[in-house]
Amino acid sequence: MEIAGLMIEKDFIPSVTIIPIAEGKVAYKAPSNIALVKYWGKREGQIPANPSISFTLSACATTTKITFKRLDKPTNKYSFDFFFEGSPKPSFRPKIESFFKRIAPYLSFLGHYHFVIESTNSFPHSSGIASSASGMSAMSLCLMEIERLHRPEMDENFFIKKASFLARLGSAVLAGVLKALW
Repeated sequence: MEIAGLMIEKDFIPSVTIIPIAEGKVAYKAPSNIALVKYWGKREGQIPANPSISFTLSACATTTKITFKRLDKPTNKYSFDFFFEGSPKPSFRPKIESFFKRIAPYLSFLGHYHFVIESTNSFPHSSGIASSASGMSAMSLCLMEIERLHRPEMDENFFIKKASFLARLGSAVLAGVLKALW
């Protein structure tokens, strides 16, 4: 159901069964941002409770590449390796598992593949620039590209809206992890 250009959560649940393709590779680059005035709090669906002002930093971006290969048998666990700046990062595993678990109802192919996720930033990590936002955006775009490989009839408007929806869900996962660390 779409109301005045807005889609709701159930609009992103696939209505057709996806038959997994054997393998592939996708990549996306997403710009980061830096907040001048940051919003505080969120409403349901990861919608900010109040406005924020930020600058998009197109020169500061995250590039994510995902190589995927069909598993012999689908699983309800997620099979992936994660590399950041060329090195394995096991500390990111729980974050990605939480993200995959949260988005599984919207991407039915997740349990059908082993993913190799490689992510790099064009700026220093932990520099105050929103690397988690650009990282989740790039990963969401990659996952949507994989879905589009399965569903080539997907239009660009739906692709962008669903990628944005998934990235917000990823942001919620990271926010929960950060709260647990504080």
